[in-house]
Amino acid sequence: MTILGTVTQQPADVQDYDIEFGEWFPPGDEIVECAISVKPAMPMPPSYAIQGQRIKVWIYEGGTTGVKYQVSVCPETNDGRKKEVELFVRIKEL
Repeated sequence: MTILGTVTQQPADVQDYDIEFGEWFPPGDEIVECAISVKPAMPMPPSYAIQGQRIKVWIYEGGTTGVKYQVSVCPETNDGRKKEVELFVRIKEL
């Protein structure tokens, strides 16, 4: 699994993050579905949109200040490939 890094949001923020999978999937192998999990659970789970070989992950408001959430994103392509990556979201009241 690949760790993409850590981002910081305030509890009231709603932010989106683009994850590009073109370096792992060959041209023409498009993402057709995606599984997202979060540890610990967030009040409102993330959602996503598929854009070719990119996943746009939406992180919604309501996280707990001081908590670092592990968001795992695992797309699957039309040729059956899968790649799991992780993004950490730290909630911090500024």
